[in-house]
Amino acid sequence: MGTALLVASFAFYGCLLLVPFSSFSSERMIALSTALVILGEGSFWLAVLILGRKAMAKYRDFNWRMRLFAWLKKIKEKIKSKSE
Repeated sequence: MGTALLVASFAFYGCLLLVPFSSFSSERMIALSTALVILGEGSFWLAVLILGRKAMAKYRDFNWRMRLFAWLKKIKEKIKSKSE
């Protein structure tokens, strides 16, 4: 349950990137943005409470930058091998 809430918090924040491209009025976009931020923060902190201190320390110590660069390098190599 806690992991699902953690993933959901990232999804809520990711959806914020789509708000400017929606066809809603300005007032609705502001309300939607506010709701997404509140849901993102709420689900993150609820996940922290459920998962506990050890899981959050493990999450904080994870080397995200290295993983991202390795993933991007793998994609770049796939594209390069397809073009050859």
